[in-house]
Amino acid sequence: MRSSRLIVCVVFGLAIFDVTASRRSTADEVDPLVVTPAKPDQPITLRDRLVVGLQARLKSEVDFCDNVADRVNTGKLPERLVDETFFWARQRAASIRNGHKYRPIVYFQPGLRARAEKLHLSLD
Repeated sequence: MRSSRLIVCVVFGLAIFDVTASRRSTADEVDPLVVTPAKPDQPITLRDRLVVGLQARLKSEVDFCDNVADRVNTGKLPERLVDETFFWARQRAASIRNGHKYRPIVYFQPGLRARAEKLHLSLD
């Protein structure tokens, strides 16, 4: 009886370890980011402000920030819309919800998509 419980515990433990290990290996993590520090004569770029301020860590999140910055720089997306959504996402992430603290990018992506859609602007 004890040996069967031990076997079940070991198998269960290995299964949990395998799931946890596979999540870590499949995460789409970004290489360490290179961000140019701001100087009095050269302010921080919009892209760097989004990546750092929204705590973007996954490759897809950084790509989204790159895409948004490119659209603002080419005039296809109003900078004011991005700024308002940026500050809203940071404020929303500052509060703890359901016992968890989320990164601002979690709110920024769907928030900006919804606001851009209302204005019939494309983010893709």
